[in-house]
Amino acid sequence: MRAKILGYTILVIIIVSILQGIFSYEVSRNIYLEENKKQLEVMIDEVERYINQFGIQLLDRVYKKGFFRVTIIDNTGVVIYDSEADKNKMENHLKRPEILQANKKPGLVSFSMRKSKTLNKAFLYAAKKTEIRGKHIFICVSVLLNRVDAIFKRALIQTLKFALICVVLGLILIIGVSSLLYQPLKNLISLITQALKKFAIAELKEEEDLKWLSLSFTRLYQLLEEKINEVNALNCRLSSLLNSIEVGIIFFDDKKRIIMFNRQAEKIFATELKNGNSLLECIRIYELFEFLYDEAVLEKEFEVVVDGQNRILKVAKKKIKYDENKEGILLIINDITVIKKLEKMRSDFVANVSHELKTPLTSIKGFVETLKDGTIEDRDIAMRFLNIIEVEVERLVRLINDLLYLSEIENAKIEVNEEEVNIKEIVDECIQLLKFKAEAKDVKVHVDVDNNLKIKIYRDWLKQLFINLIDNAITYNKQGGEVFVKVEKSGDKMVIKIKDTGIGIPQNEIDRIFERFYRVDKGRSRKGGGTGLGLSIVKHIVELYNGRIYVNSETGKGSEFTIVI
Repeated sequence: MRAKILGYTILVIIIVSILQGIFSYEVSRNIYLEENKKQLEVMIDEVERYINQFGIQLLDRVYKKGFFRVTIIDNTGVVIYDSEADKNKMENHLKRPEILQANKKPGLVSFSMRKSKTLNKAFLYAAKKTEIRGKHIFICVSVLLNRVDAIFKRALIQTLKFALICVVLGLILIIGVSSLLYQPLKNLISLITQALKKFAIAELKEEEDLKWLSLSFTRLYQLLEEKINEVNALNCRLSSLLNSIEVGIIFFDDKKRIIMFNRQAEKIFATELKNGNSLLECIRIYELFEFLYDEAVLEKEFEVVVDGQNRILKVAKKKIKYDENKEGILLIINDITVIKKLEKMRSDFVANVSHELKTPLTSIKGFVETLKDGTIEDRDIAMRFLNIIEVEVERLVRLINDLLYLSEIENAKIEVNEEEVNIKEIVDECIQLLKFKAEAKDVKVHVDVDNNLKIKIYRDWLKQLFINLIDNAITYNKQGGEVFVKVEKSGDKMVIKIKDTGIGIPQNEIDRIFERFYRVDKGRSRKGGGTGLGLSIVKHIVELYNGRIYVNSETGKGSEFTIVI
């Protein structure tokens, strides 16, 4: 193998030497030609000035058999003067390369390098077309390129000397370097051989040459690529598994630096996590940072603000060994904001239902006890108490019916029992049901609905929607007020507007009116027999059909509910 390295090195040195010689020759030759071109340009200008002063006939006095050859040619290509040869024996020069170029560019000097047919020697020619005494002539000046061969011979000799020196120095250097590299190379071959045996590769014979080394590296590279692909596949599966988990996961190394996380963790904290960063570099929540370092606490709930919203997070941590002598910490983050909100809603719902049931039941119980104590003997008082008991019972029935209806809507599938219904018919039915209530308050209801307007919807839900909104518009209206019901089609959507001239809703309470049992005017609501669930029912019906509901209200002037479904 050492002999091959030596042979290849000598070959490289020879090639480099030859290239260096060629380069040196070309550089010297080009410098020589450029110098001659400059001299020829000066010479042409000198000949032109001489002809202008003394004429062509006197050129022999200065230029006959000189260092430069001077030729004068007329506009037709006929030679009228030559300092080296007999002009009468010379052929027409109009098609000579330098003359052709000069004829195309009058006033400019053109060059060509060729062998003279007359003297049979290589010349560098320069020609210029000019006008002297009203006649166009070509002034051609040339110089013998006798130094080119000398330059070539000199470059060849220098190249041979350079190659010889390089070969000698290269041999000395390569012998020394190969001695230094050969032993490590043998060790490398030994290691590769062991690696090949470890991977049970028998197709490569153990030969101590570069070809064997190249093949061995290729095979090892293929094996390494296979292993990397396997690792990448495992990482991809692990990443897919982690990202499919609905809880946030962040894994820290023994220095509390992030080494693994999933997308849910980034989503919970509304930020980008980066491997190698600390917790505070990515998440600016100091309580979480303290929890990470507190070994006594393994689970904790945090109420934090993320992206401008209040969130409740349940965070647990666990120590996990990820290397032979290294132990990291796994943070498991669960966003329980919705769960806590639902728990509060359930708690509030139970409290509200209990309160709503307790009030009429307490009233009924009190009147029953009063009647049992002897008041039943007085017919007038007994009838008044019984009427009150009847009103409270009806209120209880309405409350229970609304709760059942709300539960039905929340658990319903809107595809069931849908049909094309005439909206005008539904509105008229609802107004007829509320007719006596409107007349009692002298409230006029105006309807603006097309007789042929239809919508595909569950009939009972649409009716309940209109009943609740119109009933509220009457209940919270002024004596002698008005209610306007308008339904129109907008594209593929239906727009329902119900406006009243009543007491209105304060701006700070509009966002809460759709909550269960929430009342703007609690005393008036109960007096009017309301359960506090009507608008909540309306909201759920609208959301079932992916609709939107808007409220525009002004205290003392009335309210307008707009529904788009």
